[in-house]
Amino acid sequence: MYSWRLRKSAEKRFRTGHPWIFSNELTESPKGLPPGELVQLTDETGAFLATGYGNPNSLIAFRTLSINRADEIDSLFFFERFKNSIELRRRSGQLSASHRFLFAEGDYLPGLIIDRYIVAQSRSQIFVVQSSTAGMDKLFDFWMKGLEDAVVYENKQGLSKIKWSQTAIVLANTSKSRALEGVAIENKKVIKAVENMDLNQIEVLIESATPGLEPLIFTINILGGQKTGFFLDQRKNIKLLIQSLTNSLPKDRPLRVLDLCCYVGQWSTQIAAFAMAQDLKTELHLFDASDDALQLATKNVARHGGNPAIVKGDVLKSLSHLPDRYFDVVICDPPAFIKKKKDIPAGSQAYLKLNKEARRKTRDSGLFVSCSCSGLFTMDEFKKTLARISFDKDHHIQWIEQGFHSPDHPQRLEFPEGTYLKCMIGLIR
Repeated sequence: MYSWRLRKSAEKRFRTGHPWIFSNELTESPKGLPPGELVQLTDETGAFLATGYGNPNSLIAFRTLSINRADEIDSLFFFERFKNSIELRRRSGQLSASHRFLFAEGDYLPGLIIDRYIVAQSRSQIFVVQSSTAGMDKLFDFWMKGLEDAVVYENKQGLSKIKWSQTAIVLANTSKSRALEGVAIENKKVIKAVENMDLNQIEVLIESATPGLEPLIFTINILGGQKTGFFLDQRKNIKLLIQSLTNSLPKDRPLRVLDLCCYVGQWSTQIAAFAMAQDLKTELHLFDASDDALQLATKNVARHGGNPAIVKGDVLKSLSHLPDRYFDVVICDPPAFIKKKKDIPAGSQAYLKLNKEARRKTRDSGLFVSCSCSGLFTMDEFKKTLARISFDKDHHIQWIEQGFHSPDHPQRLEFPEGTYLKCMIGLIR
């Protein structure tokens, strides 16, 4: 195994738990190491600090796998990490519906994300795996075996009845961050199939945001859709919205909702199911730039009692024809406008423009939901942007809820880079 030494000046940040080491924090240049090889990190005196994997071609030269010298990085190591991730999801009640099974550094396995989809009306499941680093690519055999052992472990513990034979696995190495690691960006591919399972149109169970309701059925496109096919990180924020709606429903007309960048209709479908449970009619407007997404969104909303109107367009250009001060709920959940540091000025302006236009569509006493999934756009900067649209001479916003990732996306405060999702819910006055 290769050995690298950490500069004394960088030890404090590392010893407080940050899992990354940058190339300029090493005593010598890491050049010459094959990308993704296992590395032992030591302090300047040669004392052990951590085992991880390195990449001399990346600014992030070292990513920590373990600070326990006795750990061997093998399938058993991954199995133990997966057991811990299962226990965390069990504690938060996530195992009965689709969830993020593993969240990279949040679960102490940098470069690896696994979403688990529970298939509706069958005892089967799909793991969609994203490897974003050369190191995780090289450890493929270990984490695959560890994942199989974790499924067997769940069966034995009575946590799941879904067997490995009924488990499909999709490799989704589509992240543009792979290019920074010097590894190829790939198309999604099925590396373990289950017979008669159509991954372009699959019905999965998603936790209901309405207390007391069974999980909802969503049709999603795993192979052709964005990311892993669904955005599991918003569930907690949708629950906050449903709670805020409970005591503010119109009594003499339908609930009017505008769902911007709706994708497969997650927000609107949850609202439709909530409204149906309340015996309340809805007027749902689904807005997206993708025909495929709008088709799935329509299907999902209709399945749970909604009759949506479809609006196709670019949210930064096409909101002017929608009526102002009309909707009881406006959801502004765009894709990431900021993906690199150089995008920050233009992306910040895009967030400002969109939120300003979206706020105008919300009626007095209506709820305005604003989200950002740009990791480089901090919560402080997000709030500063929202402050600029929060007050004018005619209307203002009282912000009543603040949210972020669902519990299956655990955060490490010593690793702020792992916190990316932000949500604010405001009341228009």
